[in-house]
Amino acid sequence: MRRNQLIWGVLLILFGGFMLADAMGIRLPNGASLSSLFWPLALLLAGAWVLVGVFFRGRVETENASIDLQGATSASLKMNHGAGEFKLHSGASTNEVARGTFVGGLDQKANRNGDRLEVRMRPARDFLDFQFWGPHNQIDWDVALNPNIPIELDLNLGANKSILDLYDLNITRLDLDTGASDTRVTLPSKGRFSADLDLGAASLEITIPEGLSARINATIAAGDIKLDESRFPRSGNYYQSKDYETAANAVDMKIDAGAASVKIK
Repeated sequence: MRRNQLIWGVLLILFGGFMLADAMGIRLPNGASLSSLFWPLALLLAGAWVLVGVFFRGRVETENASIDLQGATSASLKMNHGAGEFKLHSGASTNEVARGTFVGGLDQKANRNGDRLEVRMRPARDFLDFQFWGPHNQIDWDVALNPNIPIELDLNLGANKSILDLYDLNITRLDLDTGASDTRVTLPSKGRFSADLDLGAASLEITIPEGLSARINATIAAGDIKLDESRFPRSGNYYQSKDYETAANAVDMKIDAGAASVKIK
């Protein structure tokens, strides 16, 4: 039985028992209803279960998986990831869109839509499977993508540590959404593409390869942005390479962040 099922079962039985006692008119010696004890007991049980998760580590599911390209000539990938480490890079074979090692398991769907393969990837967890049971439930993914096909990449990474090495990949659009995270991104070296980065309380380091021009529009509520203004001069509300409009390889980047530290090099 999964741990979240056990704890929810205990809490539901506890809550139902207290409601039944209230309906039967059973009271505590001080006259208070038994249901008034529910939340204190629930917090005690949850705290004890966290300690169980820390000191008694359960079996970790590790899955090696490959997603077949199905003869498509382009792909759209949407990946959801939770607490843990996430690594993304090139390395999948010509007949794969992706392959990798997935600690925590993988739930994936792939559908061919014309010449494009649409892929959805997420951890193999039950609904409402909370992340506070201890380090044994950390989700660690190491994913390789096919560098030979155009890919639209949509990453919802939550609170994690991520290393995204996209240098050799053919990315046509990058959409990155993170929570409280530490993220390092190396952008593709070739092509004209857009990058939309939405951050919470995060640390973000972006490497823009030599030969890749950029237009950078950054809105940061609380924090700072550091970049080389000799390479990306400020122009009004954004930073832009001098040859951005005519460059064969360029990124149109938008950064929307909360309490974040952003470094671009």
